Amino acid sequence: MTLKGALFLLITALFTVSGQVMMKLGMPDSGSINARNVLTSPMLVVGALCYAASFLSWLQVLNLLPLSIAMPSMSINFVIIVFVSYLVLGEPITMFKIIGVVLIVGGVVFVSQG
Repeated sequence: MTLKGALFLLITALFTVSGQVMMKLGMPDSGSINARNVLTSPMLVVGALCYAASFLSWLQVLNLLPLSIAMPSMSINFVIIVFVSYLVLGEPITMFKIIGVVLIVGGVVFVSQG
């Protein structure tokens, strides 16, 4: 994996995770989802923009790396989201989540070697 490829993978992951967190924070308390709620919520709009940036960055990843390495490497999203959810949303980090993170990281290391 090239340094440039790894950098764009990280950028893609950070935009994806940021988009998820923004959308979670932007969801109305009522849970009602309609066009008006979506278009008038700054957090949801920013979340969608993060997703758009993630898409563009992902295209560059696909240009730089084999898909068989790029796609499994995006599992790093699951690792990042566990910690960001804890820091930003106050979600607990359980032993099962820690074990899952270790297994994901191990899997990504194995796949990236191939």
